[in-house]
Amino acid sequence: MKTLITLAFLLTSFSAFAHRLVLEDPSEIQTLEEADFNLGRVLFSLPGADNKKLLEHPAYNSLVADLEKDLEALKTQDSKLGVGMNYVHRLFDIRWLKSPAARFELVGVVNRMDRAVFNPGTCGEVRLIYRLAYTKTQNQTLIQSRLPMTLNAVFKLPATPNCQAVAKQWSSQQKPPLKPWVTLANLKSLEVNLQAVRWPSTIRGDMGGHAEYFLRVYRLQNNVFVASAMENTPDVARLQSNSALRAELLAWISTPENIKALDAGILNIPEKFLTTKSSSFALHGMNRLANRPFDQIFKKEDFKNLKLTDLENIYGPSSFRRRLNDLSCAGCHQGRTIAGFHFLGKDPESTIFANSVFSSQSPHMMQEQKRRQVYFQNIFQGKAADNSRPFSERDPKTPGAMNAHCGLPGSEYQAWTCAAGLKCMAVVTPEGSKEIGECLPEQPMAGNPCEPGTVSQTANSHGDKMKAGTRTSCPSHQYCQTTKVGFPGGMCSGGCEQLTSGEACGAIAVLQGFNDCLARHRPFGECLAQNTRPAGLQACDDTISCRADYICNKTQSGKGVCIPPYFLFQLRVDGHPKPI
Repeated sequence: MKTLITLAFLLTSFSAFAHRLVLEDPSEIQTLEEADFNLGRVLFSLPGADNKKLLEHPAYNSLVADLEKDLEALKTQDSKLGVGMNYVHRLFDIRWLKSPAARFELVGVVNRMDRAVFNPGTCGEVRLIYRLAYTKTQNQTLIQSRLPMTLNAVFKLPATPNCQAVAKQWSSQQKPPLKPWVTLANLKSLEVNLQAVRWPSTIRGDMGGHAEYFLRVYRLQNNVFVASAMENTPDVARLQSNSALRAELLAWISTPENIKALDAGILNIPEKFLTTKSSSFALHGMNRLANRPFDQIFKKEDFKNLKLTDLENIYGPSSFRRRLNDLSCAGCHQGRTIAGFHFLGKDPESTIFANSVFSSQSPHMMQEQKRRQVYFQNIFQGKAADNSRPFSERDPKTPGAMNAHCGLPGSEYQAWTCAAGLKCMAVVTPEGSKEIGECLPEQPMAGNPCEPGTVSQTANSHGDKMKAGTRTSCPSHQYCQTTKVGFPGGMCSGGCEQLTSGEACGAIAVLQGFNDCLARHRPFGECLAQNTRPAGLQACDDTISCRADYICNKTQSGKGVCIPPYFLFQLRVDGHPKPI
């Protein structure tokens, strides 16, 4: 009995440590924000203020100016692109970053001591995640929403006196003592993830819609934010045009020590090969060539003569190149994420249910917590910690749960298996290659895909096209919600009368009526109330993730269901009131 009690205590303690690696409870986060951890205090020595007030600081102003320049550059490349629902291609409204109605809300604090391998001489990082949000009156109605933009303020954890001491300091009290660590002297970088462009499914019906995300890493230099080299993200255009530089990178990657580092997920490519600005593209993630920068530089044949035996995550030339892509910013942000984001923060209870995220973490981040927990626990106990990490898409050590990525027959990825009762099935795959599928039940249920297809491989994401495959069956009482109305890969759904295990009742917006209502500048809540219908959907929570390109949305009854991300008002740049 004593042994059982001890084991239970250890498991409870371990669970407590694990929970504290991500702080996201809205009330706790609000308390932290009020205690000098708002964005203004943390980065600009200003009190909590609206975005217009932040413009008085040169560092914030430099950030806005750089993003504005990049958004304007997009407009010169696309005559259909502009701010608002009057344009078929919708652009992020930069005025939100200058608006007195908008602010950056602290939504999470994340312990990344496991990042010490990328920060020699430190104990890793602590990250403060902020979401762009606003409060605005429209047609005499108060509207509150978040927007698809995050700022990730990354601070180094100094090794004072050592990493075990830092781990114990983190866990010594109910709230980690952030003030010694969160200082401008420890600021490593400011990372931006911003939905710059969205095309609705009415324009890109074959793809279920399209979105582009700016990915940027800024460093503070002389009180100005300057775009800097992005970890493991190659400068594709420069490497394509410079054969000598390309050959040098290939030779560097191909050394035995770097092959091992790549396999372990801790490769750190020299800055001379890297870009300072990148974008990722949704939907369909890693199936799109634009999210695979290394595919645009190297062929699989470039790696066929390398010694790739006795490796854990690399099985041959295809997985070697996929592993490179996975470590890039675009590859990571499109590998089992939520619409290009890994962490969105929990919404306050007051958020309108159909605009509320039930599970704030991406499937990748859910998977990652187990590895980070073990790493932290070892550091806490003074033991050596394993720096290696699996693909962001999938950890092959355990069979995949429903919706996990898996290896299709004949591919290199046979270690990516499915749990009992599930089968690896092709859903959306790159043209000419069927390697990665999804673990799905042999008997279909609500939420399952029903419109498989293949994506053409063009480096310019605007040229991508989906070729539809043979539609698969749904349960007899359900039908296929099609890609062209915003359900990527199709989605089985019906009413709420015959729900089975793993299903829950949610709501689906009636697309045309909903968008027409927003175009008339009516409040979001009003448009939602008039243009939704009940639907049986896949149930989800903080342990059961949705399919790729779907998000766990909070229902009116407080449960989680899987729907396309752009059905949530807070995850689209269009349809919001005017910022100013």
